[in-house]
Amino acid sequence: MKKKVFRYKFVYWLALLVNVIFFISFGYGIYNRVVLNSVFDLYSIIIFIITVLSALSFILLIKKNKLSILTFSISLILISSTITFSIIKSILEGSFGGDSIDYIMPPIVYFVLLGLLFLIIKYKSKVDYFQLEINQIGQKEE
Repeated sequence: MKKKVFRYKFVYWLALLVNVIFFISFGYGIYNRVVLNSVFDLYSIIIFIITVLSALSFILLIKKNKLSILTFSISLILISSTITFSIIKSILEGSFGGDSIDYIMPPIVYFVLLGLLFLIIKYKSKVDYFQLEINQIGQKEE
């Protein structure tokens, strides 16, 4: 029996692609933030954690380990919470709403992240042990 993480290959390849994109973008973000600008704060730590989780999830997806779903879900939740915290911070500072893009982009990003989270949770591979036991009735095991 082949090891599967997701029921469909499309979801598997989408998860791999998104992990690579997250790793590259957040890796560049941590390089730009810490190395070039010498800014080290809570955002830098969260960006570093997301980068590590994306790389770890990518490696676990290639090995087809079940923990890849957990690490990818945690990274998506961290990204969503970081965006939410940034929006709340900009609202409290009074800098939110200066441009129409402030109202358009957050819902789009949230829908994409929640859609990915839904695909990952909904289409993860499940092994039906009860069905395997029924199919093995009457067969001799060694």
